[in-house]
Amino acid sequence: MKIIKLTMNAFMAYKNLTVVDFENMQDHGLYLISGPTGSGKTTLFDAMTFALYGEASGSHRQTSYFRSDFADAKEETYVELTFELHQHRYTVKRSPTYYREGYKTPKMAQAYFDDGQQIIEGIKEVNAKIKELLGVDVRQFKQIVMIAQGEFTKLIYASSEERERVLRHVFHSEPLVIFENLLKDKVKHYKDEFMMSNQDLSSRFSMLQLSSDFIQQHQEFHPSYIQDAQIENQKINEQLDLDKHNYHKAKNEYDKFSQQYYQKQEHNQQLLELEEVMKQYHQLQAQKEKMLLLEKDFEKIEHIKNHQSCIHQYKQSQTSYQQACFQKQEVEHKLSSLQQQFSLLKKEYQKLDEDKHQKDQLFIDIDNTKKALEQYQLYQKQRTIYQQQYKQYQALQNDYHDLQVRYEKMENRIGRDQDNVNRLPRLELELEQNEKNVKEINQKRVMIHELSQFYDEWKSLQDHHYDLSVIYQQKQAEYEKILQCYRHEDELFRRQQAGILASHLKDNEPCPVCGSTHHPHLAELEKQVLSSRELEQLSQQVEAKNIEQQEAYQEVYQQNERVTTMQTRIEMLKKQLNIQEELSKEVFIHLLSDIVQVIEEQEKTYQKKYNDVIYLKKIQRSLEQDTLLLKQQNQYLQDMQQQLMDKEKSISLLQQQYLQLEKDYHFDQHQDISSVLTQQQKDFKQLEKHIETIENQYHQCQENLSIYTHQFTQITQQLQLLKEEKDKAQLLYQQFIQDCFEDEKQYLYYQEHIKDIESQKQAYQNYFIQLEALDKQKTLLEEKTKDYQLYDLAQEKQQLDDLLLKRDQAYTKYHETLYVFQQNDKILKQLEKDYLNNQDIFEKYTLYQDLYDQTVGKNPLRMSFERYVLSTYFEQILEYANIELMKMTQGRFALYRKKDVKGVKQQGLDLSVLDYETGVMRDIQSLSGGESFKAALSLALGLSSMIQNYAGGIELNTLFIDEGFGTLDHESIDQALSVLMDLKNDHKTIGIISHVDELKERIETQIIVEKTNQGSTLHIERG
Repeated sequence: MKIIKLTMNAFMAYKNLTVVDFENMQDHGLYLISGPTGSGKTTLFDAMTFALYGEASGSHRQTSYFRSDFADAKEETYVELTFELHQHRYTVKRSPTYYREGYKTPKMAQAYFDDGQQIIEGIKEVNAKIKELLGVDVRQFKQIVMIAQGEFTKLIYASSEERERVLRHVFHSEPLVIFENLLKDKVKHYKDEFMMSNQDLSSRFSMLQLSSDFIQQHQEFHPSYIQDAQIENQKINEQLDLDKHNYHKAKNEYDKFSQQYYQKQEHNQQLLELEEVMKQYHQLQAQKEKMLLLEKDFEKIEHIKNHQSCIHQYKQSQTSYQQACFQKQEVEHKLSSLQQQFSLLKKEYQKLDEDKHQKDQLFIDIDNTKKALEQYQLYQKQRTIYQQQYKQYQALQNDYHDLQVRYEKMENRIGRDQDNVNRLPRLELELEQNEKNVKEINQKRVMIHELSQFYDEWKSLQDHHYDLSVIYQQKQAEYEKILQCYRHEDELFRRQQAGILASHLKDNEPCPVCGSTHHPHLAELEKQVLSSRELEQLSQQVEAKNIEQQEAYQEVYQQNERVTTMQTRIEMLKKQLNIQEELSKEVFIHLLSDIVQVIEEQEKTYQKKYNDVIYLKKIQRSLEQDTLLLKQQNQYLQDMQQQLMDKEKSISLLQQQYLQLEKDYHFDQHQDISSVLTQQQKDFKQLEKHIETIENQYHQCQENLSIYTHQFTQITQQLQLLKEEKDKAQLLYQQFIQDCFEDEKQYLYYQEHIKDIESQKQAYQNYFIQLEALDKQKTLLEEKTKDYQLYDLAQEKQQLDDLLLKRDQAYTKYHETLYVFQQNDKILKQLEKDYLNNQDIFEKYTLYQDLYDQTVGKNPLRMSFERYVLSTYFEQILEYANIELMKMTQGRFALYRKKDVKGVKQQGLDLSVLDYETGVMRDIQSLSGGESFKAALSLALGLSSMIQNYAGGIELNTLFIDEGFGTLDHESIDQALSVLMDLKNDHKTIGIISHVDELKERIETQIIVEKTNQGSTLHIERG
């Protein structure tokens, strides 16, 4: 990826529209961004990162600060970036969310992406497309492309834990942490589950309802207790059979007695029921006369129901006639009002001919005004085209002038470069001789270092030889002492054996040793003598001490050989180096000091000439490209000159055309033409609307007058018919009153109380139904109870209750025992299942616990699983970094990962540096400021290369470095620039932000940022 152009508007320090063209900087490959502190240098990097990802380059900058404090409320804040990838150009534009003065709601964030074929809008959509194109997210992009201010040396001085967090974000090892946490959760889960399972087993075991003796002896759960509980529960099952037998016996006794008792109770109830029925029957007989009087009222109500149609017709005819009279009055009033309105509208309608004539004249005037306006618009269009073409012509002239200036600068620079390249052969010869001298001196320094190591080793060998000699003497003394002890004990043992033999000899009996029958001096038994086994053990100890003495002697002998060999090697090196004095630490320090001084002088001379040669070779390689580019620019200047001539002709023609129109027509009152046209159109619409309104009102009133005249005629005819129907219905109604009632007053009384009488009719019917039902029930009960008598059941009731209580007690005891047995049996079966599950959980718990211990660093390497993986990546980063660091330090320093750090719980990511000049592995914190910058820059470059390869070899040919060169001396700046120039030759474009004056002199292409009280501005200078 290469940055082509950056456009900012109202963005952070830049109030006005600011455009940075990076395309012309790619020929130089290396450019500098300089300016005072706080002027907005880093803002360029922030703008690029924001355009691509919606974030800033440094971790401490926030998107809420992107809106420029100097911007006007109506000014839009946005960043537009054009970049090239795989020979194809893309443009991305993005706006942040920001508040504006005078507006209550914020301006919401926006983003769009243009690849030349389609436009993608939306923040999520653009982010996804950028990630797809570049192949990296914002974190990887900042680590590969941007080394931002404040983050330059983060990996150098970070602790092991901080470095772990940085590498975790770089290589996305979060899943490994998640894996560790998952294992931790699994351990906790199975541990909790195992403890819960143990609690469940104990709790469930305590739920067993067994004898108190058993519970006292088995208080805590144990797997063997399950079988004991099953035996105890079987005893409860035997008791259950006995309880079941007692229950059935009590039940049979109760069933037999209760059958006789309830039969007598039923006879008593039926006799009492007959007595109650007789009482109700006599009460109904006393109400019979009153019920018969209600029959007359029911007949009057029936007449009213049968003549309902007549009554309804009479009432309906009265109501219809009254409504028709009211409707006739309303229509008559409306008709009078319409006649008055029509008279007025008729006069207005007769005046419309004059309005229509005025409308036609307005239409003609509007058409003439439009034609006049079209002529003016044609004139304005020609004039606008001329002005646009003239602006393009001026812009082309400016571009031509700028290109001509750049062409002259490039021509001058090529001449200077050619003069410098002519010095290259002489410098190469001087560099070759200087390199030979440096190699010889370095070889001598290596031999002195080697002699120093041999001397130290010889001293150490001598000291060790002395120590071994002391050990040998100790081993020899120990051997002599134990050998003497063994000889003494062996002598005592032999004498003891002779004493045992002598104790069995008798006079005149032959000795088994010498055959003598006379024994004047018998051997005596010793009091304290070792046994044969103890003597054998002592013999083995003697042999072991002898072996130790011989081994100690061999070590002394071999060590003496090593001392002699090392002394011979030292003498040979002294002879080669022509050293006459006796060797000592002071001699080595003096020799190394002299030779280091010579080496430094030679290396400074060599490095300066080497840098000059490298620089001139790079200039030589780029000289041909610059010459070709100069020819291309010359051709481009000629093409632009031809374009200027063509454009000048085109502008002249356009000017003649619009001046001719200006001469033919007069448009001094063009504003009046537009106003007149607008007023004419307005008057035309108002007149048209007035005519339409009068015509509609006239015709509508005429139509309404006809409708209401017709309605009045119909209502008059309908009123006559309704009067005839009303008179006829009244005659029928009067005849009904005369036939069925004494007068209308009696009719109205029954009509008013019809509901009350109807309710009494239901009571009348219910009375006769109830009387009949009681008569039937009385007859049936008399027949059924003719042989029954009343019993006194008080004593039998007490006996029945006793039998019921006995049965219920037996039932309760049986079922309680059954419940206890079944519950115990169920619990015991569940206990067996739960115990098997408990063992399964315990196996999983121990398995996950072992895995978790390994992944969190409880292992011989003292490294977590994640740190083990990251240490591998870290080794690869250091390999890339050391390539650059060796170049910048002439092979003096190399970065290494510490593999064993004592006293640290977690290790694997600690960093140290090897100083090849002293051969000492140093702590990274011991580097000076300049050395730290070199190490940080090399580590950053190594990290960039590593991530780029890790991300699939993505094409990101742009690198930005923000600050860090202030700590370097002149030589270190040369070395750092040499590394950056190599990157430039790898088709990378490198931008540097720095205040260092020497960089301003060494880097030709510069972006100069200037700070004002109304924001920052910038311009580009090229050498």
